[in-house]
Amino acid sequence: MLLVAMDHSGFMGPAQGLDLPTLAACVNAGADAIMTTYGTARRASWQPEVIQQAALVISLDINALEPEEQVLNALRLGADSVKVLAGSADKQQWTALQRYALVCERWGMPFQAEVIPGGFHLPDQHTPENIALVSRQAAEMGADYVKTLYTGDPESMQRVVEGATVPVIILGGDKAKDQAALVRQVTDALSAGVAGIAFGRNIWSSADPGATTSRLAELIHPTRAAAPRARQVLASVS
Repeated sequence: MLLVAMDHSGFMGPAQGLDLPTLAACVNAGADAIMTTYGTARRASWQPEVIQQAALVISLDINALEPEEQVLNALRLGADSVKVLAGSADKQQWTALQRYALVCERWGMPFQAEVIPGGFHLPDQHTPENIALVSRQAAEMGADYVKTLYTGDPESMQRVVEGATVPVIILGGDKAKDQAALVRQVTDALSAGVAGIAFGRNIWSSADPGATTSRLAELIHPTRAAAPRARQVLASVS
């Protein structure tokens, strides 16, 4: 699955590329799914031609006081999946993740857990072993699929994938130094068995988000006619 992550406005504020025209360009270029915030998803719902046939994943706040209402709101907007971010040593955060998993199970909503060991601000904890650990923990707590860091090489990433027991997609992280490096990362990750990619800044902040999406779509789906629709994929994992 090629998921374009566009939920950054929730913590970055206004940014070039985080808008409905760019979202539509990515969908038209072959994105299987778009991940965004509740506010953007609501605006997109007023313009059905923006999302079209792409799956909609809504990013939710893991610290929300009413997780069930969050999930129900996503359902009302036609979301195909929801995501929360976790992975730190804070036990309350993991408890909240499991609470979301249970709510999503109750309502038949495919649940994505984005897990970053130690959080983004502690890169020294982003080891292959820790990535494998939090990926499996998320699966054990009920995540239908996991979004996490790429370990840096296919061998260790394969161990993450095999240990997770649920599909794993990788995030893009900081902007790649060039497109060749981006292509190499995706190719290596796919060879390790990842189920797809969830890239944000490397797509929407590029000079041509549509062209970047199209290039990545070619890597994810070499034979586009045989590509499954993301909504079918998400439904199959829940």
